[in-house]
Amino acid sequence: MAAPLSVEVEFGGGAELLFDGVKKHQVTLPGQEEPWDIRNLLVWIKKNLLKERPELFIQGDSVRPGILVLINDADWELLHAVNAEE
Repeated sequence: MAAPLSVEVEFGGGAELLFDGVKKHQVTLPGQEEPWDIRNLLVWIKKNLLKERPELFIQGDSVRPGILVLINDADWELLHAVNAEE
């Protein structure tokens, strides 16, 4: 079982308005059977942090087009492309 994981989630560019106007959230993700990935994180964010209008943040099982997701200041789509080549 994966141990709990502490992460900082930050919203900007107007997205913070969907989260009660709070830009930075220090959260501890609970331990679970499988390792945490972005898909699981988005579900957790929707259930636990998102306060209004989920359709402006989530579309299907990802973020809406036009929302830039950075992981340690790198675009998550670039990180995914690198992992897909391995």
